[in-house]
Amino acid sequence: MRKAKLITLAGGGVLLSVTVGAAFASAGQSERAPSGEQVTVRAASAAGFEIEIDPELDARFGPRPVNAVQAAGIFTDSRPGARVVKVELDEEGGRAVWEVEAREGGSDVEALVDAFTGRIVGQESEAEGEDEDD
Repeated sequence: MRKAKLITLAGGGVLLSVTVGAAFASAGQSERAPSGEQVTVRAASAAGFEIEIDPELDARFGPRPVNAVQAAGIFTDSRPGARVVKVELDEEGGRAVWEVEAREGGSDVEALVDAFTGRIVGQESEAEGEDEDD
């Protein structure tokens, strides 16, 4: 009985190590840059789209109440037919925004979601070529 517990415990530890290692490996990738150059972190999210965060902007704006996945949800709530493909931390007018890129029908659609309020502060559709600032 004691031997079975030991084997189970060891097997669980190995499984946990493999799972955690795989999660870290697939969660994001940092591109190596020469010393002093900026590195952008890109990750594929469990939600099925790419997330891109510039470490400099991340540090400058600090913790934000609205994260990338929430920003994507805010956008898709406003445009239910859209499929988000990428969310990127950006700056617009001195404030942190999430730039949400999506496909809707045959069009590319972009929106800016304020990273502090969750408010959509601008939208654009490439097929229409029109800005829809709120």
